[in-house]
Amino acid sequence: MLGEQKLKQIADKVLCLSKADQTEVLLSVSGNALTRFANNEIHQNMAWKNLGISIRVVTDKKIGVASTNSFEESALQCVIAKATTLAKLQKPDPSFVSLPLPCTIPEVKNDIHHATEDEMAEGARTIIEKAKKEKLKAFGAYANDVSELAVANSLGVWAYHAGSSCNLSTIVMGENSSGFASDVARSPDAVDAKKVAETAVSKTLESTNPQDIEPGEYEVILEPQAVSEMMAFFQWYGPNARIYHEGASPLSDKMNTQVFGKNITLIDDPFHSDVFPMPFDFEGHPKAKITFVKNGVLKNIAYDSYYAMKFHKKNTGHALPAPNTMGPIPLHLYIAPGNKAREEMIQNVKRGLLVTRLWYVRVLNPKVLNVTGMTRDGTFLIENGKIVRPVKNLRFNQSIPEALNNIAGIENKLTPLASFEGEMISLAPTLHIKKWEFSSRTLF
Repeated sequence: MLGEQKLKQIADKVLCLSKADQTEVLLSVSGNALTRFANNEIHQNMAWKNLGISIRVVTDKKIGVASTNSFEESALQCVIAKATTLAKLQKPDPSFVSLPLPCTIPEVKNDIHHATEDEMAEGARTIIEKAKKEKLKAFGAYANDVSELAVANSLGVWAYHAGSSCNLSTIVMGENSSGFASDVARSPDAVDAKKVAETAVSKTLESTNPQDIEPGEYEVILEPQAVSEMMAFFQWYGPNARIYHEGASPLSDKMNTQVFGKNITLIDDPFHSDVFPMPFDFEGHPKAKITFVKNGVLKNIAYDSYYAMKFHKKNTGHALPAPNTMGPIPLHLYIAPGNKAREEMIQNVKRGLLVTRLWYVRVLNPKVLNVTGMTRDGTFLIENGKIVRPVKNLRFNQSIPEALNNIAGIENKLTPLASFEGEMISLAPTLHIKKWEFSSRTLF
């Protein structure tokens, strides 16, 4: 880790070297460690460090972006020259007004924790031993990531934050079944490897000898990992200013109207105690807690500086690194918890499926946010409020807005998760959804 003072010196040097009308500097430093295991053995340990600098220059509304992974002065001069050349080759962007002006950044503790090799190996060992005891095979990884992020621009913006995460996940395999579990935390001593092992092994044993089931419309209990994988796509295609104003979002032209069930409130909170805080976006603009949907009514969408100025709206601090063609994204979005326990929701299902997680989810139609994918690592039939047997996986074809309009129950707690599709650690409750469309069967 280089520290705030050193990164500020590098940013200041770039800003002095650049001759553009406006210049932005995005600096990142990371230290990563990974322990991987398969077939009940640790087979890979690796650690690496990386750094990067991305420079955006603006001259006469012509914008160029270039990056490098060296902080040497010669490399900085080279990347500034590349960004400047690229800007000269562009057409002026009439919608561009300015990079953000400086604002007060919320104070957030720089929370850094390094996991030792022994701690990571011990996490893997706990899972492997549990799997071996039941004559199963464990596969997975323990990752520890430590990072620094800094943003500066020629208008006076300076923002710096450092943090870390530990993520332990596993898939435990039997002859014809599998189970998934994971845990994520800021520090290694907060990762519960024993719980991960017990959950994954139990799922595998309980889903032994899954039976065929006919596709069709079912009630579903989506566990938190499945909810996170579903909501990651809403994160990208829902309250996004670019897509919203293009009329391509399922939320377009629906501000202050009922878009979901009255029991759905969607909050973006980068300071929640159970997530990894990020006090500013990738332009150095401060973040804040925002309610996007309140009791089913759309209240806000995400803006960065470009779209806020283009549409005369407030910048909500949701910029991604330039060049960003996707638009502003809320990276700390979650469904507000309800008042149901998981077991209570299962008891309320007459005939349906419990889904541990979703797999290979892809968008079919962004306008209605219809997605397809498969269930995986633990799918069970529920009848008259009881889990009665494991079933083979099913492919689904489902509109996310329709699902959020058919919520019969929301768990009374949120689980921190490492999303497979999102960019940040997410929070999710278990959901009871009254209608979920499964389109076809699978062979496993």
